[in-house]
Amino acid sequence: MSRLFVGLSLALIASVALNVSYLIQHAAATHAPRVDIRRPLRTVAGLFSSPLWLAGGALGLLGWAMHIAALTRAPISLVQAFLVGGIALVAPLAVHFLGHHLSRSEIAGVILMGVALFALTVGRGHVGLHSGFRARALGSYVIVSCVLAGALLLTDAPRAQALGLAGGILYGAADLSIKALTGIGTDDGVTAVLRSPWLLAAAVTSIAAFFCFQRGLQSGNALPVIALMTAGTNVISIVGGLLVFGDPLGRRPPFIVLHLAAFVLVAVAAWLMAPAQAAMTTGPEGH
Repeated sequence: MSRLFVGLSLALIASVALNVSYLIQHAAATHAPRVDIRRPLRTVAGLFSSPLWLAGGALGLLGWAMHIAALTRAPISLVQAFLVGGIALVAPLAVHFLGHHLSRSEIAGVILMGVALFALTVGRGHVGLHSGFRARALGSYVIVSCVLAGALLLTDAPRAQALGLAGGILYGAADLSIKALTGIGTDDGVTAVLRSPWLLAAAVTSIAAFFCFQRGLQSGNALPVIALMTAGTNVISIVGGLLVFGDPLGRRPPFIVLHLAAFVLVAVAAWLMAPAQAAMTTGPEGH
């Protein structure tokens, strides 16, 4: 069994765990005290007081751990594509357990996702365990992502949606920093990871993303918040994987075109399947 296959399988399983955890946290956060980054201890204490939120958080941590394990075994652009591809596995759960009826667009999204993920595995040839990166390029990319997220919060866009997208952009920046850490840890050990500036970058962007996303879930409907968070995360991390880490696209030009088109299809399919994600929060009657 190849490292790439194991990594992509872990990404799919992590996706299911993360998506279900987001929705559990939304159900709990709507009854928790207001999320306020100016009062972090009060916010965390309020969330931790909910057993339901803790259950969702524990599931999310498990998914996050599997996500990191996937990043040690496959390029970040592929891991992120398969991470969002796991939404196709969440949709049947909404049908089976909640009586959610998939619309034609959601069914099309499931089919498109399957086609896109299959296309991403075709014609790749050998895929290295870790992609190389330049520290200056990664630093610039993370800084630009943070500035973009901050600018979103100053726009006139609906607050919940702006928070969801900003959180997604920050999560994407965090994922790129974590990818860098997995390579450093493999090459130089744990001590090098603890000394790396990417550890601080991953921590800061993850915390900021957490507050944005949790506040976004409290501020509006789960559907656009989760959809925009997912979109922001994957655009930032996939583009970063290609531009900063030099992830391979294919052995020959036709495969390069095929894989670029597949990445676009992943984003389109994820958007089409967002209602099935939201159904897991609102339940069979909550439309």
